[in-house]
Amino acid sequence: MAYVYQHIRKDKNNVFYIGIGSDKNYTRANNFKGRNEIWNNIHNKTEVFVEILFENITWTEACEVEKKLIFQYGRLIITQVFWLI
Repeated sequence: MAYVYQHIRKDKNNVFYIGIGSDKNYTRANNFKGRNEIWNNIHNKTEVFVEILFENITWTEACEVEKKLIFQYGRLIITQVFWLI
């Protein structure tokens, strides 16, 4: 089973990252280590809130939801990573 989550900037109250996880306890969504430079730059400027949007869905469903959300918010492609703008 999988889940879809978003990271929200506290300073602007907007979503800047959409992700998928499959672990129990939402470890990936709440783990701020191992993120790339762009994510870390945002995190260094402001607090980041985590919101679980969908849970207990298949990986395929999670991928579809992720695509739709990225399309909805817009995206900036940098080094093969999708970043919301």
